[in-house]
Amino acid sequence: MKLAQNSYNRIEKTLQWEDIKKENSLYNHIYKFLSNANKAGYGYTDVDTNKNSNEISLIFGNYKDNNEYYRIKLSNIVYKNGTEGSSKGIIKSDTNLEKLIGYNETNGKYDKIEILSREKETKATPRQYSKLFMREYNLNKEANLPKIRNYDLNKVLLYSFAAAYGATAVSALDNTPLVNNTYYGLLHLGVLLAPFIPLQFSKKMRSLPQLFSLALVSWVANSLAYYPIGMLMGHTADNLTDMINFYKFQVGLGNGSYIDKYGPIALKISSKTKALSYIGRLGLAGVLSQFDKILDKFKSGEKEVKNGK
Repeated sequence: MKLAQNSYNRIEKTLQWEDIKKENSLYNHIYKFLSNANKAGYGYTDVDTNKNSNEISLIFGNYKDNNEYYRIKLSNIVYKNGTEGSSKGIIKSDTNLEKLIGYNETNGKYDKIEILSREKETKATPRQYSKLFMREYNLNKEANLPKIRNYDLNKVLLYSFAAAYGATAVSALDNTPLVNNTYYGLLHLGVLLAPFIPLQFSKKMRSLPQLFSLALVSWVANSLAYYPIGMLMGHTADNLTDMINFYKFQVGLGNGSYIDKYGPIALKISSKTKALSYIGRLGLAGVLSQFDKILDKFKSGEKEVKNGK
């Protein structure tokens, strides 16, 4: 759970607090914000806390070695209608976004502060605070610095590519004479997996659950785009009524059925089966996309039990 080498000890000490382990505590959302800052490219992230003075400082910087550092400082923190670890409790605090000039990572000292924004007596839930941090930073940052987002941009691009690939390349293949081959179903599955297999050679992107999740997203996009791509290729009729009937079949409102062959296995697919398959494929894709994260949480929980925590 380390965010940056330079702030390892302080981060680890903070993460021992019970409050940060609670899903919607303020400290949990502070950790998420700093994780997103790290993903955005900031090489240094740190948190400084003073419980006696009700202050928390989030420090992040050193983007591409440009020696720029920012600090979000919460002061005069008051927990209203709840406690520190409450998901529904409202928190009131003063919030400053500051630029730290001449910040030294080793001793935490700096030459001067430039205040970029100041909010007095902000009232919000813990979850809203993390959005506040992002909004304040994104509005007041230097133009050449990256935005901090609450999602993984690489994954968004990856799944967008998966959908585009399935809708175009795989749908085009489905509209060729190859589809009449007995073993086309197996070839089709291989084609769905093919562009994502190279990711398994990257330590950062290696994940079998993600591989199958991407293939499932491609498969759904392929199924939905089959008719219009076929129309462009002259394989399916350029007829609005036929296209409407095609999509009615996809959502469970059509009649009849067709046979899908996967080598010696033949499956009869009705309209309702097709509709249910979309729910199943997308649901499974969603679970698999989060599988590694769920497994990491399970492993960290298992370690705590073994250590007697």
